[in-house]
Amino acid sequence: MDAGTAAVLGALAGSVATIGAALATGWAQREGARITARSEHRKERREPRYGAYKHFIAEASRMNDRVGIFTVAYDPFPFERIDELFAERCEEAADAVKEKWVEVALAGPKDIAETASRLERLSNALTFRVLGLHQYVSGERSAGEEALLGIKDRIEEEAKEFEQTLDKFIFLAQAALDDDGSLK
Repeated sequence: MDAGTAAVLGALAGSVATIGAALATGWAQREGARITARSEHRKERREPRYGAYKHFIAEASRMNDRVGIFTVAYDPFPFERIDELFAERCEEAADAVKEKWVEVALAGPKDIAETASRLERLSNALTFRVLGLHQYVSGERSAGEEALLGIKDRIEEEAKEFEQTLDKFIFLAQAALDDDGSLK
């Protein structure tokens, strides 16, 4: 190979290497900018989500506290505690869960919104059953002891499901708030 050909091939190899390095640098810069933009977007969404999640968890916890009486092993169950005030407090707690659920559903993401929706539906079902139980306990409607225990057992199942779903929501919310957007 003569010196002229070697010089041309050397220059060509240098040009190809320079072009390859420029393409790799451009790709890396574009990828870095994309990650930064994604991270900033997530950061901007994190604070409103934090507030929505915090308030929702507080209200759902209040509902959980209200119906927690059904998950405690009493013998016999204190039906006299299911008075009008107890039923009203359950209604208020369910209304608060519903109000905060709207914010969480809009803040997302999807798995959190779905779990929050499950909690909202459970709080309504629990309240409906508590109101019905109160009617029986107060004498507005009549039912035997077996029927009262059946309603109490159903409320107990739903109260346990509510508690488990609330725990799941908390873990999902923590994960969503920890996501900085650097991963795809």
